[in-house]
Amino acid sequence: MFKKEISILAFIFVVVTQLTAQNYNIYNERTFDNLFNMNADTASNFHSSFLPYSQNEFNAVTTPYDSILNELRVDNKSKFFNYFFNENLIQLINTNKNGVIEKSIINPILNTGFTYEKNNIESQSLIETSVGLNLQSNLGKKWSGQLLFLVDKSNYASYIDELVQDKNISPGYGYSENDRSFFTQGNITFTADKNFTFQAGYGKNFIGDGYRSLFLSDNANSYPYLKITANIWKLKYMALYSVYQDIRGSNGVASDYFTKYSTIHYLSFNATKWLNVGFFESIIFQAQEGQFYRGFDINYLNPVIFLRPTEYSQGSSDNALLGGSLKIKIKKKNILYGQIILDEFLLNELKSGNGWWANKYGIQVGLKMYDFLWVKNLRFQLEYNIVRPFTYSHSYKPTEISTLQNFAHFNAPLAHPLGANFNEIFTSLSYHKKRWIFEGTSTIAQIGLDTNFTTSVGQDLYRPNNDRAQDYGYETGGGLRTDILNTTLKVSYVINPKSRFTVSGGITNRAYRNNVETVSNNLFFIGLKTNIINRYTDF
Repeated sequence: MFKKEISILAFIFVVVTQLTAQNYNIYNERTFDNLFNMNADTASNFHSSFLPYSQNEFNAVTTPYDSILNELRVDNKSKFFNYFFNENLIQLINTNKNGVIEKSIINPILNTGFTYEKNNIESQSLIETSVGLNLQSNLGKKWSGQLLFLVDKSNYASYIDELVQDKNISPGYGYSENDRSFFTQGNITFTADKNFTFQAGYGKNFIGDGYRSLFLSDNANSYPYLKITANIWKLKYMALYSVYQDIRGSNGVASDYFTKYSTIHYLSFNATKWLNVGFFESIIFQAQEGQFYRGFDINYLNPVIFLRPTEYSQGSSDNALLGGSLKIKIKKKNILYGQIILDEFLLNELKSGNGWWANKYGIQVGLKMYDFLWVKNLRFQLEYNIVRPFTYSHSYKPTEISTLQNFAHFNAPLAHPLGANFNEIFTSLSYHKKRWIFEGTSTIAQIGLDTNFTTSVGQDLYRPNNDRAQDYGYETGGGLRTDILNTTLKVSYVINPKSRFTVSGGITNRAYRNNVETVSNNLFFIGLKTNIINRYTDF
């Protein structure tokens, strides 16, 4: 079932091991990010909404990433102590005949932990086990590569396990069967100069300054992509070409996956030292329509063209999204941010207030405050997200178009984990001192679920939007109105900053309530973790 991922893994491995520029992606795992988030968010003329960060761009505007990690160094007379707590597992450094430093790094990935769950019905003990490798290598000043892979054999809390069994996906990872899953990501990067970068990879991308993104998040599994970025003056522009899969009915057989493609353009403009504005557009189209194999439409390859006019000129029914973003720095350490995503809407219908089904949009508004209450390294974040019913979804007509063109990949939404038809408030308070990280997070969501298998209320992106019962009367959260509360308190200690290896423990409470059921889950967890991949379970 993992044949396709292994083929990609093997190709990247061969290339990465032959590379020996150091323009790596800085992994954007949420807990470890607490150590350097303020550097990126408050830096002058840095485009913080492109994740993962480019290490070259990060180092150019703030304290270099390696220096931040070295500040956490804990020295001891014992060579073994210094090696285990401060160094990479394997690090090979060579200076070539041109005086350029070539470096190869290998670190282990280990996630192992114990969770005790108590819910309304039962109590159970759960074990997580993941092992893998993380490789990085550079050749000269222009070429670099990264590769990581892991195999996972884990048990999940009951509410997460329902998703795993129903969708055959492990949150953040790939296909899951019998509690086993596999995950990989990697890239090969060519840094042409200080302005232009080209990256071919198999992994994830995130666009935004918030905890969530309404444009593109790292919620779903990895995917093949080609990314071109230009960073000139106060502008940064990205053209992202991706390949997504619909795995429904495949039983994990890669040859039975349905393929779709995407082109995404995102422009970020630092208008002033305190104001950033962004423009987002995307198009998703399926590889095959009926008996016609379309492949990747060359009309969508132009990296600087507007996609919506191209779609109209094609006379196509491809799924297009438009969006805008805003970031405002207030006295540098306080940041207001937001996004608006437009799938489809008519202004007259919006003004009428009749709940027209095709008024499909989403809004995000957030606030981040660094050194909150004048306490060094204390960060507060508050965020509100609302997404109207049927946003990101698509219609179904046999032999013509289908739900393949929804904004989703590998049975998971590509933007917000809740899909559509919801309101959500996210809040967090985090603090770090030396190697210690303390976090408290909470999400409060109200979501509208389907009440039967024949009609859609617009929450499930894999339900065609022409399965709706009527054209009017849709309000956000309509359907089976469900309240979900997730709260987590976690303490982590960074054992080794270079490998991102930590030990952490904490508690999670989840309350889920609607007219059909009321469920409460209490989780107590402790374990060792390599903090590289975001896995969202607050749904």
